[in-house]
Amino acid sequence: MNFQNGVFIVVQLWRAFGHLVPLFLIIVLGVSVITYFVSKKRKSDRVIVNLLFIFSIIGILLVTVYPNAYGPGMPRVVNIVPLVGMYNILFHSVDITIPIRNLGLNILLFVPFGFFLTLKTSSFQRKLNLFVILTGFIFSLFIETVQFAIPMGRSSDIDDVILNTIGTFLGYIIWKLFNSKSSSISSFKETSNGKM
Repeated sequence: MNFQNGVFIVVQLWRAFGHLVPLFLIIVLGVSVITYFVSKKRKSDRVIVNLLFIFSIIGILLVTVYPNAYGPGMPRVVNIVPLVGMYNILFHSVDITIPIRNLGLNILLFVPFGFFLTLKTSSFQRKLNLFVILTGFIFSLFIETVQFAIPMGRSSDIDDVILNTIGTFLGYIIWKLFNSKSSSISSFKETSNGKM
């Protein structure tokens, strides 16, 4: 992907979601203030993780369930056949930016959610990977159900559930990589201190 394609994607993203930025900032401010007063007695790092986790959920909801239009006459579009839509986008798109936008963004959207969900629950979940994947799947399925149930100019697609779940799992993988790296650094420091 060259520079022009990159700029084009950024412009398209801004056109699609730029109007949501003020609303997102207002919600971020409100949640930050509420969380600060509710969590004053908690550790600051836990408060930050909780905030970031909430923001990841808000960001997903703003992008996925904010109405493009609304009305009882709005058509409801649903795809319950998995992988067919993805195949068509990957192999029949005339522009490389189309699969990047449609497929890549569906994955990236859920990566922060998976990362912060793992960070929040890593201390008390035994089967952490299964829990994170299942939570991402259920959350995405809920969103697609809402998109189908409420006439707001959005399509409901099983492929989105698959891609969102992959994104959640990637968030878990990123956490695991960070966690193993920090554990290695801590072990190295302890070993070095023991030799001194």
